Amino acid sequence: MARRRIVLVFLLLLLIMDCGGGKPSSTDSHKSGGTVVATDFSPPDPTSTTSIRIKATVLSEKNPEYRWMVNGIRQDVSIPKLSPEHFSKGDTVFCSLLIAGEEKRRIGPIVIGNSKPILKSLKIIPETPKRGTDLSVEADVFDPDGDEIELLTEWFINDEKKGSGKTLSGSKIKAGDEVYAEVVPFDGTDRSREGTTDRVIVQNTLPEILSSLPPIEGRKLDCIISTRDVDGDKVSLSLTSAPTGMRLEGNRLLWEAPEVEKDTTYCVEIIARDGRGGETKASFDLRLGKKKEE
Repeated sequence: MARRRIVLVFLLLLLIMDCGGGKPSSTDSHKSGGTVVATDFSPPDPTSTTSIRIKATVLSEKNPEYRWMVNGIRQDVSIPKLSPEHFSKGDTVFCSLLIAGEEKRRIGPIVIGNSKPILKSLKIIPETPKRGTDLSVEADVFDPDGDEIELLTEWFINDEKKGSGKTLSGSKIKAGDEVYAEVVPFDGTDRSREGTTDRVIVQNTLPEILSSLPPIEGRKLDCIISTRDVDGDKVSLSLTSAPTGMRLEGNRLLWEAPEVEKDTTYCVEIIARDGRGGETKASFDLRLGKKKEE
């Protein structure tokens, strides 16, 4: 009797399981559509130059469909990657995961961030500056978002910081100085990597002879030859062509003219040197009248 009861209980259990109390069939599993267990997207802070990728763990017999929306507009993309050609800085992106046509998970909003400007090249202009020439920086900069770029510039002379801003005044440089600039492009939101220009050497400016020779009063000439050098170099003078007896003492020109029988013109040539290889020549005609008859 006890054995018969056990058999009846077993048959009853089989009947219950056959009526749907056991594991769902494959058809039932398909109807349920599957489950999205976990999702993630990368990079965590996308910009207008980075693709957005979705990583999802899905329990389903079918692969999920990815539906991308940018600013409320559906994109013609159904894979777990959205390339930058579909969005710009400030856009809002959503991605829906659908299984068997049913939305199971929505990822977003993902707001597209700012892309830093890209510094390609830098140089100081002019490349051969002289004292008194203002310097500036010429930069090749690309901004993926089309933002206006400001060049944050610091100037260095002989490795010492001497200024900041778009230009370096030519009054701050002189012959022989070594100048370079450190530049950071700024798009109003982010700064890109710092760039450094090549070093330029300030070129020598030739000395100037400012004086002209005065007429001779009597038979003696005694005058000061004025010079100028914008680099502040010491200027030395020498005679390369002069009548007999004419001489220079520093920048003082001295001559005791001889008596001449007729009006005579002498050529006087003076050269100014600045000690850096810079030379300037000046030529003068000096007229000497004939001796007056008594």
